[in-house]
Amino acid sequence: MLFVVTTVNYADRSTLSIAGDSMQKDLHISSSELGLLISAFSWSYLIAQIPGGWLLDRFGSKKVCGIVLFLRSLFTMAQGAVGFFAGAAIVLMFVLRFVVGFAEAPSFPGNSRIVAAWFPTGERGFASALFNSAQYFATVAFAPLMGRLVTAMGWEHVFTVVGGWASS
Repeated sequence: MLFVVTTVNYADRSTLSIAGDSMQKDLHISSSELGLLISAFSWSYLIAQIPGGWLLDRFGSKKVCGIVLFLRSLFTMAQGAVGFFAGAAIVLMFVLRFVVGFAEAPSFPGNSRIVAAWFPTGERGFASALFNSAQYFATVAFAPLMGRLVTAMGWEHVFTVVGGWASS
């Protein structure tokens, strides 16, 4: 379960990296603006780590991780619609990337908390290695698929398909 959720987590994160070039052309986004959009995720992820840990301790891993999985999927899907808001696309995309990062922040602390609580001491190293390996599996599995989506259907579909898949 942790492997699958972490794979989805990293697939959501990488959508802009894959769709960015095509999106840049369609929405006339400069390289510096694209860099700002990519960084929005990390800003909020950094800010939300400690509050995310507090939420995990206060409300439990299953509840918090379930809610953030839903939210990050919803916000990822919404990024596919920014092209409809041509004048505000960059600002809207920044806000959506920011909230995706905020929603994903409890994921790794949640994984660690689950491993510590649910796995016997002698199995925690393996469980941690398994969920950590998911971040690389996501790139191996999803980068080619997302690249194909951009080519076949357009950049918007990277966000809607990955976000929709993640929410199901």
